[in-house]
Amino acid sequence: MTQLTTISEILDAVEEQGISFVKFRFSDTDGVFKEIDVPSALLENAFTKGLPFDNSVGGTFKPTGSDLMLKPDPRTFSFLDNSGGGAKFGSVICELTFLDGQSFDGCVRTALKLFARKIFQSGYTFTVSSSVSFYLLDSYTVSTLLAPSADSSQKIRFDSGTLAQIEEVKRDILVSLKQAEIEIISMRQTRSDGPVTVVFKEGSVLRMADNIMTFKSIVFCAAQSHGLHASFMPQPLPEIDGLSANFGFILMKDEFNEFYHPDQDMMISDKARGFIGGIFKHIRGICAVTNPTINSYKRLVQKRKAPYYISWSGIDRNSLIRLPSPRGRATKIEVQNADSSCNPYLSLLALLSAGISGMDNNIVPVSAVNFETHDYSESEKQSLSAGTLPNTLFEAIESFKGDALLKEAFGESVSMTLIQKESAEWNEYIGRVHLWELEKYL
Repeated sequence: MTQLTTISEILDAVEEQGISFVKFRFSDTDGVFKEIDVPSALLENAFTKGLPFDNSVGGTFKPTGSDLMLKPDPRTFSFLDNSGGGAKFGSVICELTFLDGQSFDGCVRTALKLFARKIFQSGYTFTVSSSVSFYLLDSYTVSTLLAPSADSSQKIRFDSGTLAQIEEVKRDILVSLKQAEIEIISMRQTRSDGPVTVVFKEGSVLRMADNIMTFKSIVFCAAQSHGLHASFMPQPLPEIDGLSANFGFILMKDEFNEFYHPDQDMMISDKARGFIGGIFKHIRGICAVTNPTINSYKRLVQKRKAPYYISWSGIDRNSLIRLPSPRGRATKIEVQNADSSCNPYLSLLALLSAGISGMDNNIVPVSAVNFETHDYSESEKQSLSAGTLPNTLFEAIESFKGDALLKEAFGESVSMTLIQKESAEWNEYIGRVHLWELEKYL
């Protein structure tokens, strides 16, 4: 189906498809879609005038003292379903405004859109690529993992019936992604008990964030329809692969890749080095966004595949920032620390604001590590880096609190909500006695 872009096209398509309702969706600061179902008979008014709602629906927004309005973006409209068997409902992504039409400073999508607009007005265009991983688990595995006596070293194993269900879910996800006009490069699962990774086709900054949010809702829906559980938990078990959300950036101006320079070291420009340097300077605060949960830091540990040291490389695949081998127009800076639980709107906003600040201020990063480091000692890796990523969510929160650049990019409302939410999660966590402590000390 051709992508619908106008309200009249959407209304005609809804009538033609016999759709009874459309989900008006918006993201909270956690990167979770909140939804309000709008009957098709009320669509025209909701699209043209917006949809008022009680801001308590948002869950994580600070009190505003007034109701808010959902302002749908017609360009995000798509048809989705619960089973891959045919369109059942419509979906559109919204921004949050006050009733008078003024932007709500707690809207994460608006924050990213306005920042992307500033970049475009300066003459540059960022193209973003991404890959996101998730696990598909059966009810037995979930109940085993949640059991107080669960062995922390256990592996995930599935019988033939569950493996068949997983294949059906993957098929339905592909069908739904096509319906939603979300283009991907691949869906891969290297082991039957391993994570599923979807690689998205490169696109604009805002479109990529929208696609990741819609993709997650599709995955949850498809898994549920087959009796499985979809998880984006960064590190469900210690001895299995963690779940990543990598972001790649290409900077274009007048059809030329500004990260490319044929005559400089590694064939990258000073702008590319500045972008990397900016991210390194702010990465510990950025982690509060790209790695937003207690569990995120079970993945970012030494001797794992995920980055731990603040380093960059064209070769070492475990570095925080990697430069894939293609050069010229395809020159890309890929950031690898984010995990699948992150909010894509805020993650892209944080990475872009830090990277652009680095370009503007000509920040020079630590030297690249252009060799594999898996056989190096931890002290050797430390000496080749600009330090380490935070060890805990608490460290990340404290770094975010002291980062004026990130707080300015996010705005007061989003920054305050993020700090309050993650601080509450940390305080809840440290007040609990965990299974490891009982096994070790009781």
